[in-house]
Parts: sequence; structure tokens; C-alpha cells
Amino acid sequence: MIERILRAFRNKPSADAPEVQRENLSFRIPVLCYHSWTINGPDYETNDHVALEQDLKLLGSRGYEVLPVPDLLAALHGEMPADELVGKKLVCLTFDDGRDFDYHEYLSSAWGAVPSFHNILERSSDWLGQYSSGPRAVSFVIASPEARQILDQTCGNGAGEWQDDWWEKSAADGIMGIANHSWDHVHDTLPTVRQRHNQKGSFLAIDSLEDANAQIAEAQAYINRKTGSRAVPVFCYPYGHVSSYLRDDYLPRYGPGLGLRGAFSTDGDFATGGVNVWSIPRFVCGGHWKGLSGLERLLDDAECDTAPQANQSPC
Repeated sequence: MIERILRAFRNKPSADAPEVQRENLSFRIPVLCYHSWTINGPDYETNDHVALEQDLKLLGSRGYEVLPVPDLLAALHGEMPADELVGKKLVCLTFDDGRDFDYHEYLSSAWGAVPSFHNILERSSDWLGQYSSGPRAVSFVIASPEARQILDQTCGNGAGEWQDDWWEKSAADGIMGIANHSWDHVHDTLPTVRQRHNQKGSFLAIDSLEDANAQIAEAQAYINRKTGSRAVPVFCYPYGHVSSYLRDDYLPRYGPGLGLRGAFSTDGDFATGGVNVWSIPRFVCGGHWKGLSGLERLLDDAECDTAPQANQSPC
């Protein structure tokens, strides 16, 4: 990333050059979200592993490159010149909940071996480039071992497939980073959650310093220990629920001290230069788009404002 920043400043056009007009534009980057527990069949619509591999091949065929999440954060914090990203076809990749299938293959009695997200990412370098060094994707994990053990029963098949023994290896190899998805997701299938009134099923209930520390600060500390202090410095709101308290007060005030530089929602929009770093929108596979044609339309929209040409028709 440092080399790109220095190159951008060396090549910065003079104030009267036509290229300076590009500074009035913003990058428009899709941040895509997948869930490795979505394995309900052998095809795109029923299996996020199939969807991820097909999507990465489509992105490569359209000339996209992966932008590591830490570099997106750097751009949003103004640490990278905005015009360095304008006009580039860039995408960020994220995975939610941290099921073992992010890192380990799943053996299905019906469909055979389902490759892990990590395996797909590793192979994808053959067909999808990367803009800068860093993890190709980020896996947002639930910190609490006790919560994951129960969720493995209530949301999985009870086979012990929600572990944290792979976090450190994944964080170290540079392919799939590990980051904070809260202590227990305030999941409604848990008997108790870290919320002062035991309110479940909505992260909007995390609206006090006590609850935010329990859900975010303690999770960050645990994930840092388990990754050898390599946690990617970003948070992901459970359910995509963004409360004004967390977005406007807690995270701006306390996030940097916890090692956090941003947070992702699931608002279904593009990451642009003007976005709030504590509520960066994402698109969710199976929700905001379904099938390759849906992703094609999303990318058409992204490219509408990122590649201005003199003779380009308006989108």
C-alpha cells in the first residue's frame, strides 16, 4: 500500500490539469458478504461456496481486483489519496459468523466435499487479481466459545463445527483475516446474552457503555489473543443492526483504543469516500443479489460512476 501512496503523490497532476477534476469524484466499491453455513444444495442459489467461486470468476472476467479491507479503511480515513482509487474496478470480500466452513471443507453426504471459503480464496488468485497486499477477505467471528458451542447445536448440526482453533492459522497466512463480530451476536437461540436485560435477537439493544464493552471490547480482546494480535481492525454489526449509540458515540470514542478503525453494516450500498467509517455498507449474497445475473447488475451499477469516459453515455 505504501508504494502505491508514494507513487500517487509523485504523479499527482498540477492544479490546472484536466485530471484534477477526478478529485471531485469518489470511488464506488462493492463490499460483498457471504455466509459459509449456507450449504442447502449444490448450486449458486442454495450454496454460498458455489456462489463465491462463481462470483470471483465473474469479477476476474470483468477486470476487478480485490482491495484488502485494511486498505479500504485507509482510504476512508484519508490516508490514501482518493483519486488513487477512482476509476478502478475494486471489490472487498467479507464472511460473517465464522463457522468452521470458512476455513475447513464441509463433507456432505449428498454433494460430497464442499471447499472452504479459504480454499476458494487461495485458488482464486489464478483468475482474480489483487490491488494491494493484505488479506483477500475477512472472516467476522463470534468470540464467545460458550455461545458458539450452543449455536452449533441450535443453528448447526451439533457436530462441533464452530471452533476457533483455525483463527490464528488463518490470520497468519494472509489469505483470510479474522475480525470481530461481537461476543455472542445477542443470538435469540442462546439462553443468555451479554445485554443487561438479556434482550436477544437485535443488536440495537446494545445501547450502553456496559453492554458495548461486553459485546465489542471483550470480544476484541479475545479475538486478538486467539489470532496472535493479528485481528483485522474492523467490527461487523450482528444482523447488520447499527444503533446510533454505537455508530455515533461508542465506536468513534472507544473504537480506536480497542484497535478498531471501522465497522460494517449490511445496508446494501457501495463504499464511497463520504461514507461513515463506523457504518460501511455491504451487499449480502442471497439477499441483495441472487445469482450471477444479480451480481452483474450490481457491478454495472458500481461501474456507472467509477469509470468516466469522455464519450460515455450516462447510466
